[in-house]
Amino acid sequence: MNEMLFLSGDSRRLTRKLADRVARLVLLLVASWSVGCDMAPAPVPLSAAVARQEPVVRVTGRPLVNEKAIAASLDIPIARLDGSRFSLRDFQGRVVVVDFWATYCPPCVKQAPQLAELSRRYRDQGLEVIGLTSDEKSDQAKVEDFMQRVGINYNIGYAGNWVSRSFLYGTEDETGAPPIPQLFILSRKGKVVEHLIGDSPRHGIDYLEEVVRRELAAD
Repeated sequence: MNEMLFLSGDSRRLTRKLADRVARLVLLLVASWSVGCDMAPAPVPLSAAVARQEPVVRVTGRPLVNEKAIAASLDIPIARLDGSRFSLRDFQGRVVVVDFWATYCPPCVKQAPQLAELSRRYRDQGLEVIGLTSDEKSDQAKVEDFMQRVGINYNIGYAGNWVSRSFLYGTEDETGAPPIPQLFILSRKGKVVEHLIGDSPRHGIDYLEEVVRRELAAD
């Protein structure tokens, strides 16, 4: 009986040591991934010439959408300009348009009033438009001025490295950085149903509205 108790205690100590090693490994991997995110190139505006191409050429060969990474990012806190926070998970049950944009991106600037109008028309029906800016916090006054000038009526937050990497990883162009604007349409269940890059005439605001209406009508 004593021998059995000794073996049981030894097993518990071995289990604790193994758990500690696993925990340290997980923390190391998370730290490494975080550093990689911090070193990732910032999104760059899609030039007018490239924006007219259809489809956008991807030199990496990776899928445009990493569904697992995006699903994992839905709970990551996103900072608003006023310092409060929200997550994309907060809007589950609504159709969500996530716009990666910046004030220094001409196609993004052109698109913002169109998204504001889309939000105005369909918000009461279950649409949520969210703009995640790549502007630095030091340029917040510029972002706020732009929002006021074009009448942005939807949530604006800072994209942040984790959320940006989850959505944009694999879309890098020849510069090594992901182009913007990029739009992701999420269903009421939080699944990506459409992904648009650039200001394409073929996949512009009219097409986006079609997708939104279809998803709003879906069960």
